[in-house]
Amino acid sequence: LDCVFNIISSNCCLMFADMMGESDKRRLVTEYTKDNVTGDYVKTGEDIEFSSYVRDNGYTIIPVSAEAQLNYGCNVLNIGNDVVIAVHADTARDIVRSPHFCGDVKFIDFSNITNMYGAVHCASQVVKRTRR
Repeated sequence: LDCVFNIISSNCCLMFADMMGESDKRRLVTEYTKDNVTGDYVKTGEDIEFSSYVRDNGYTIIPVSAEAQLNYGCNVLNIGNDVVIAVHADTARDIVRSPHFCGDVKFIDFSNITNMYGAVHCASQVVKRTRR
């Protein structure tokens, strides 16, 4: 998923443009919601086009071109506090230029990793440390 979609702030995301709308690459959502009484999950939506679902849930989408997607344009790392690390320069510029993103974008040369078919999101691991 991180090669075609990524959340970059509380109300903004990146999405591979070719999978938006009624394209042959479109993705559909089936939504399940937890019942507060039983604790069971109940299907509450089905066959919802993904970009519509994302917009309906309060996100603005910054579309990513096919060329940028192939060069890991969507594969960014949100490190919190509206700071994003990007490995594709054009996508980093698109994020900065978007009026919907009010954070900071750090571009890094990650070509040694992207040459091995991975990027910054793929190469990260969440670690929670407790004080001893």
